[in-house]
Amino acid sequence: MGNLIIRIGLGLLFVWGGMEKFFEGYFGGVGLEKMAGSLQSIGFGFLGETGNYVLAILLAATELIAGLLILANRKLTWAYYYCAVIMLVALITVYFPRVNWMQSMIHIALLTTFLGLGIEANQKKKA
Repeated sequence: MGNLIIRIGLGLLFVWGGMEKFFEGYFGGVGLEKMAGSLQSIGFGFLGETGNYVLAILLAATELIAGLLILANRKLTWAYYYCAVIMLVALITVYFPRVNWMQSMIHIALLTTFLGLGIEANQKKKA
């Protein structure tokens, strides 16, 4: 039961994150255009305007898909590891450079949670 509660919470977090990247105003979401601009400002400017827009679409879609997979209890190893990578990139590109320690700690907690869940899911799959 505890694992189900964790999956619901984390799955909803990433479904929400994907939706707010797709749709401006969705629970405070920024939308794809602003997300592409944010990507440019945090170090992905080398991709150009079109590249950042495509990356924003990929990021939103994969966050949404990973969240749905976690909620559906499917492909958990992949979904957990993907979410861990997203947390790591967010830490490196957004929170550490801005010295936002509270957000950094939250993302570190999420990163280690996703890594732990991914390792556990991978071990269960092998057993």
